[in-house]
Amino acid sequence: MLLALSGFIITWILFDKGSPESHLFGFGFLAVGLFTILHVCAFLGILAIPSEAPDVVCWFWLTERLVESMIFLFASPVASFRMNRWAWLFLTLLGTSAISIAFLSQPGLFPTLFLEGQGVSTTAKMVIEYGITGFFFASLIMQLRKSSLQQQGYTPQVILALLLALPVGALSNVASMHSFGSLLVHTLKVCYYYFLFKGLFAHMILSPYQELSAASERFYKIFHASPASISIVTIHGYRYVDVNDAWTKLTGYSREEVIGKTQRECGCLDRETHRAIANRPVRNIIGKFTTKSGDVREGLITTEVIELDGVPCLLYVTIDVTEKNEFERELARLDRLHLVGQVAAGIGHEIRNPLTTVRGFLQLFGAKADLVQYDEYFRLMISELDRANDIITEFLSLAKTKPKQLRLQDLNEIITSLHPLLMAQAFKKDKQLVIDLGRIPLLALDEHEIRQLLLNLVNNAMDAMKQRGTVTIRTYVDGERVLLAVRDEGEGIAEEIQSKIGTPFFTTKAHGTGLGLATCYSIVERHRGRIDYETGPKGTTFFIAFPLEAEAKGDLNIAS
Repeated sequence: MLLALSGFIITWILFDKGSPESHLFGFGFLAVGLFTILHVCAFLGILAIPSEAPDVVCWFWLTERLVESMIFLFASPVASFRMNRWAWLFLTLLGTSAISIAFLSQPGLFPTLFLEGQGVSTTAKMVIEYGITGFFFASLIMQLRKSSLQQQGYTPQVILALLLALPVGALSNVASMHSFGSLLVHTLKVCYYYFLFKGLFAHMILSPYQELSAASERFYKIFHASPASISIVTIHGYRYVDVNDAWTKLTGYSREEVIGKTQRECGCLDRETHRAIANRPVRNIIGKFTTKSGDVREGLITTEVIELDGVPCLLYVTIDVTEKNEFERELARLDRLHLVGQVAAGIGHEIRNPLTTVRGFLQLFGAKADLVQYDEYFRLMISELDRANDIITEFLSLAKTKPKQLRLQDLNEIITSLHPLLMAQAFKKDKQLVIDLGRIPLLALDEHEIRQLLLNLVNNAMDAMKQRGTVTIRTYVDGERVLLAVRDEGEGIAEEIQSKIGTPFFTTKAHGTGLGLATCYSIVERHRGRIDYETGPKGTTFFIAFPLEAEAKGDLNIAS
């Protein structure tokens, strides 16, 4: 009785998550539980049983077993109808009440089944018992033949319960309700309910929990093992609900630092990116975010609106594309340099030759006595030709086809040999020069190109500062590289022009050619190095990284 009613309570609580089959079991066993209560009450004399119906106790017993067998017989995938839980309850109580009232008020309608002290021998009782046993047997065969046994929740405990229900009918022909046979029948009935509850109703609790637990575990593993950075933020308030491991590695924040805090408090997304998303689904937009260390990075952001526990949230999936974008920009810049270099190699000499001829004739005319009054004009034209020739010289430096003249040299010696010239330039421009040379190994260098590289970088550094500013040249070893650093104390490079640094013919100087830094990039590339910079309100530092001696020897072999 208690187990049957417990099964109904489980069905009632899990009604929305249950199948029509589980609903039939739950409310069917509510009827079974109610008939069992009436059976016990009638047996104990609590119910007012009419004198002409002494076997009402037996009728409640048979009805209880008949309902059980019918439940198993009809509870199959065919039973796919759905009803509201209150409709189920109403029909169950209505049917139970109607049958019970008929037993108690109209006993003459039903045949005699049990005669106390004489045993059960009526034909009606035997037919009903064998019929119920037949229903149980048919249910057992159906369950054993089902190919989707485990998928429907039928476990071996349910099969065992049906096996225990089969002999109950054969053993119910007892002489007295107080006999050993009656005790055995009721014991089998209790065992039957125990295995039924364990195999069916306990499964209704454990299965959703196990599925939920498995789904939660799968989500947890997928969420945190995803290589993409994932975060969940509430739409109202922009508070972090959860972040995965890739997000913490990318931003430098821990989960404890951000969960419950707003995006503004953490300062991850910049305002433009936040406005572009605007609490709506977006696909593959490029946005910027700031890490805990203050680095600004670029990400490919996709968002989706989801709901967690009734709270609308935004799911962010971010792929860090900072290095990819930098590589693409560098590749585009190198392609431009390559194109300019090809142009330089093709037309540079053709332009320089006629300029040399014109310059020679201007000098010749300037030496004539009858043209002395035009001497000032000749000198101006010659100076402009020299300026054009210098531009062409820088232009030719961009050519990738320029042959390498690499040999193992000391970078510090090249800087030292240039020191007097650099000091003279600094003195002329009212600037200061500091050289800090560390211990570095020999490098595969083209001395002429390195001198040009240093002169261009130092000139740019001096032009970027006001008077009394200091330019610092450093050399040192950093891991597997040798670094040359040139630092100024200017106001830094404006953000809007940083992407154009190194582009040929781009300049911020009034009389600049825009080829100085482009030439530097080309020289560093030919030395298999890399050029980077850091800029801010207190100055700009250009870093030139050269490969160490092992790679340098490879360059020497290529040159040879």
